[in-house]
Amino acid sequence: MRPLTCGILACAILASPLSATEAAAQAGPPAGGSGFGFGDAPRSGPGPKAPTGVGGTISGRVNLIGPSETATAAPTLAPPVAPAPIFSPQRLDTINPAALGGLKLHAPAPNARTTTTPAKTATPPPAAPVQRPVEAALTPPVAPVAPVKQRLALSALFSENGQRVQSGVKWRLFTDQADGNGEHMLVAESTAASPHFDVDPGAYIVHAVYGLVSAAKFVQVKAGAPSDQSVVLAAGAVRIAAFAGSQPASADDVSFKLTREIDGVTRTVAEQVKPGTLLRLPAGRYHVTSLFGDANAAVEADMTVAPGKFVEAQIHHKAAKVSLKLVQQPGGPELRDTSWTVLTPGGDVIRDSIGALDNLVLAEGDYVAIARRDGQLYQQTFGVKAGVDAKVEVQLR
Repeated sequence: MRPLTCGILACAILASPLSATEAAAQAGPPAGGSGFGFGDAPRSGPGPKAPTGVGGTISGRVNLIGPSETATAAPTLAPPVAPAPIFSPQRLDTINPAALGGLKLHAPAPNARTTTTPAKTATPPPAAPVQRPVEAALTPPVAPVAPVKQRLALSALFSENGQRVQSGVKWRLFTDQADGNGEHMLVAESTAASPHFDVDPGAYIVHAVYGLVSAAKFVQVKAGAPSDQSVVLAAGAVRIAAFAGSQPASADDVSFKLTREIDGVTRTVAEQVKPGTLLRLPAGRYHVTSLFGDANAAVEADMTVAPGKFVEAQIHHKAAKVSLKLVQQPGGPELRDTSWTVLTPGGDVIRDSIGALDNLVLAEGDYVAIARRDGQLYQQTFGVKAGVDAKVEVQLR
C-alpha cells in the first residue's frame, strides 16, 4: 500500500500554527502525484480517504486569511464578527517561492502592505424621505399700475348757457374725500380763465371764486374719457365814482359801503371801498352808502347788478370842505389850543374836535361853529355850498 501522502501543507496548517514555509520544509516533496496530493486517484482499502480537491497548478494571489471575496454577507444590519485567525499572518514577500513547491506568488508593489479584505457589511436601506406638507405657491404681488391721467377742462359762465367769464376767476381743485381733520386736500389751482388739469381718474370738488362770488361743483373724472366742466357764476361787475359838485372827489376822502338784503336780513357785502375800485358781485340789488369825509356828507343810492353786466355808477355829493380857526382880528394868525364843536341850526352836534379843525367836509347847508379857549366860548354861523371850499374865521370879542 502507498504511504499516506495527504497534503502535508494542509495537514500542518490544521495541526499547528506554522507558517507556510515551515510546513512545506518539514513535509518535503511527496512521492508521486501532482505534488500536493490533490487530484490523485482515490485510495482503496482501510484508512481514511484523502480529501478530493482540484488538481493542477494554482496560480494567482492566494488569500490565506479572509473568506472568499465572492461570499455574500448575511443580510443583517449589524456587521458580522470576523473569525479568529488560524495563524498570525506573514508578509508574502518574505516567503521563499522554492519552498512552496512551485507555487507562484505575485510580489506586492514596493512599500505596499498586504491587508485583509474586510467583510462586506450590509448597507442599511436608506431612510424614507420626510414628507413635508406641500405649501401652495403664492402668487407674487403685482406692482400697481399707475393710472393714466385724464384732462379736466374748466370754464365759468355768468348764467346757464350764458357768456363765458373771460378773466378774474381763481380756480381750486380739491379731493372729494376729507381727511381726519375734515379738510379736503388741494390738488391744483389756477388763475387762468379756462384752465385744464391732468389728474388721476376719480372724484373731485371744483371751487371757483370771482371777486365776492364763489361756486363749488362735484365732478367725476373717468378713465379714458377727458372731461369738460363748466361752473355758473351768477355775477356782475361794478365800479363807482364820487363827485363833489361837478368835480371828482378826492379818493382819500370818499368811501363806499354796500349792503344787500338776504332772506329779510340786511347784510354788509363790502365796505371801505374806494372810488374807481372794480367790484365783482353776485347778481342782485344793492344799497350803496357813499361817505364823503367823516362828518355828515353822506349819500345813499340803490343799484341793480345783472349777471354778466358791468355797471359804472356815479355818486354826486352836495358838500364842500371847510377850515375853521380862531383869530383876534380878521386875517390874523390862528390862536392855538382851541377846541371846536360844529352844530346844525337845530342844535344837533355834527363834529367835536380838540385842536385845530381843518378840511372838515360838510354837506351843503347852514351851521354854527363854537370855539373854546381859556374857559371862554366864541361862536360864529356860516354856510356851506356844494363844491365850494371855504375858510371860516371866528374872532375874539
